[in-house]
Amino acid sequence: MTAEINSVPACPGQQNITTSQGNLSFRSRGEGEVIIFLHGLLGSSKAWAFQFAALSPAYRMVAWDAPGYGDSTLVAADIGAYEHMLHELIQACGERQVSLVGHSMGGTVASRYAARHPDKIKRLVLSCTHPGYAAPETAPVSEKLQKRLRELADIGRDAYGWNRARDLLPFPDIPAAVLSYAAEIAAHTNPEGLARASRMLQLADNRPLLPQIAMPTLVLTGEKDSVVQPRLTADLLALVPFTRHIGMPGLGHAPYFQAPDYYNALLRDFMSHN
Repeated sequence: MTAEINSVPACPGQQNITTSQGNLSFRSRGEGEVIIFLHGLLGSSKAWAFQFAALSPAYRMVAWDAPGYGDSTLVAADIGAYEHMLHELIQACGERQVSLVGHSMGGTVASRYAARHPDKIKRLVLSCTHPGYAAPETAPVSEKLQKRLRELADIGRDAYGWNRARDLLPFPDIPAAVLSYAAEIAAHTNPEGLARASRMLQLADNRPLLPQIAMPTLVLTGEKDSVVQPRLTADLLALVPFTRHIGMPGLGHAPYFQAPDYYNALLRDFMSHN
């Protein structure tokens, strides 16, 4: 399903707004109905280059840098702080309703927001995501995060970025240009932003809220996703009253990079028919 790709499209320039919690950076292109894209733990607003190219001719596409990513201000490691930052971005868009596409970490934030603010969300896409790990406040920082931060300190940003890109993408089958681009994004992750976002996900638990989601909802899961634990995927599918679930054949945790034409077609079809 992976197409031959020789280059990655250019993203629009970064913009900024001031929120009650500090600066929020994002990228935007296009006119018309607003779709907001929320990236994953190793992403940024630049992760959506292929989606900007494909969807901005028909929609106003906005992609945020989550708190602690890009030039966005760090916030507390609490999902409520991320939700509130998203709320202020949606307000700044000036539309009565927007659609949300949340990938991985972004999907955890998006599903919480959609359940708590149904009047603001027209459609919801949950991509390779989960309801949160539901750890107690007393739980220690995850061993995986501690290992990642040690690795970053030991080998440096560039090597760390390549390791993370290979975790996400089926090297060597993925085009070199895409792998390099994903590595560059991961290499520029702010360690403190990563630490707080990881802790936020560790403590988050959307399970009581998910059955309240009322708008048309598309759930996308990757057949070969090795990042989202099967039990977490099962929780999501059991609790979200989704309109449609698509198990993307042969795809891992970064389908927007691995098979952008296919991924974009799924989004376009959902947006145009719901």
